[in-house]
Amino acid sequence: MKMFPVTGKKTPDEVEMARKSAQDWLPLGDLHDGLLFRPDGAVVGGVTVAPFSLALKSMAETRTIIGVMHAALNGLDRPWEIVSMFRPVDLDAYLASLDSLIQDADQRRKPVLRHYLSWVAGIVHNGETVERKYYLLIVRTGTDAPQEHRSHLPGLAQDMKRARGLQVKVMSDQDWQELLFLTFQANHAAMETVPDGLGRIPPILDYGGR
Repeated sequence: MKMFPVTGKKTPDEVEMARKSAQDWLPLGDLHDGLLFRPDGAVVGGVTVAPFSLALKSMAETRTIIGVMHAALNGLDRPWEIVSMFRPVDLDAYLASLDSLIQDADQRRKPVLRHYLSWVAGIVHNGETVERKYYLLIVRTGTDAPQEHRSHLPGLAQDMKRARGLQVKVMSDQDWQELLFLTFQANHAAMETVPDGLGRIPPILDYGGR
């Protein structure tokens, strides 16, 4: 015997869930001065870390770098997380310039350039043209959270820079805009830059009478 779900009035929780807008689901309240303010009152700050290859370092250098990073992370006394983002690289202009170069090249260079152009086009077709970005995000709460971030983050970046060659900087509004763009508009990231005019995110308004 086939069973069918019983229909009827929705529960209060179901009604509330249906009324929530997309903005209610996003943990974004405001963005300014390099800090992300969440609707729940928490403030998120962070540092950006450029990609770094340990394969080019000796064993002693690798141990030193890992030790520096371990000490920096172990010293954090607030919730934190590392976010790794991929961003596609648009090589259309580069491929067009190669094609133009082939047209003007002499007969001896054309086969080499065509082979190289084919190789680059294959990489693009396989989706391998991406760059990786890293963000270390830290959450603080309380009325003093913004000031605590501004006091603590520069020191954290300086401590992490003790790993020779590691590029670390405190996140700015532009860095946050890029991270949010990669998160919510990943399908446009390969062809578009972060839109201008994303200064401050309008605060989320909490309307009464729910």
